Amino acid sequence: MPSRSGSMYEARRNGPPESSPRLSYLIGYASRALTHHCHGKAVCRDHPTTEHEGGAYRSAVPRLPKNFKIAWVSVDELTPGGYVSTGRDTAVPTHFQANFVLSEPEVAMQIEVMVGADRRPVVIEATVRGKVKAPITTSVMRQVLIDQLVRAAMVEATVPASVRERWLASLPPGVQPVDRGQAEPVPSAEQRTRGQADHDARLAAQIYNEAVASGDRAPGLAVAAAMNRSRTQVSRYIRRARDMGLLPPLGPSEGA
Repeated sequence: MPSRSGSMYEARRNGPPESSPRLSYLIGYASRALTHHCHGKAVCRDHPTTEHEGGAYRSAVPRLPKNFKIAWVSVDELTPGGYVSTGRDTAVPTHFQANFVLSEPEVAMQIEVMVGADRRPVVIEATVRGKVKAPITTSVMRQVLIDQLVRAAMVEATVPASVRERWLASLPPGVQPVDRGQAEPVPSAEQRTRGQADHDARLAAQIYNEAVASGDRAPGLAVAAAMNRSRTQVSRYIRRARDMGLLPPLGPSEGA
C-alpha cells in the first residue's frame, strides 16, 4: 500500500508544519469548495435555507427570463380612452397600444391593452412581425413572454396623476365617472363582437349606398366584392344596417 507521507498525512499526525505551501493550498481549496457547495443546493449550518421544502435551498432572487430581451418600447393611447389611477401620484391610460422591438427573439410586436377599474391590464390583441432572415416560427413564438411585455408596457404607459385630473376636468358633467378613482370597465367579449358587427354594418351600408348611387342593380354583390365576404355574410351586414337605420327598409318585392 502506498505510504501517506505527504503534507496532509503529516498534518494529521503532528499538526500542520509551520511552512507548507501545498497544505495551505489544499485547505484553501477545501474551504472554497465547501462555501460554494453551501451557497448552492446543500444545507450548511452557517448558511440556513431561505425558503425550504424538505431542506432544499431556494434562492430568493427571481430568475431572469432566458432568450428574451426588450430592446425598445413605446406607447400610443387609443380611443375611446381615459385614465385609471394606479397610485397617489400615478395613472395609466385605460386603452393603449404598446410597440416593442425585441433583440431576443428578433421580432417586432404590438399589443393592445385595456386597463379596467381593478387596475389589471388585459391584452385583447397581439401582433408579431419577423424578418426574412429571422422568420416567425413556433420556437420563436414560445420565446415571446406576454407577461413581460405587459409589465414593460405598464411602466412605459404610466403618467403623473395630474394628467388624469386634467382629463376628468375636460369631461362634461353628465359623463363624469361616478367614482373618480375608477375608469370604464374593460368591454366583454360579447360587447367587442357587437362593436365589430356594427362596424361591418356601417361599412356595408356605405358601399351599398355608393353602389346604388352609381346605378348598380346588384348593390349586395358590390358589397360582397368590396368586403371580400360571402353573400350570406353580406346579407347579415345589410340586414343589421337596415335595423340600425343606415339603409331604408326593404320594399315588398326587394331583396338584400
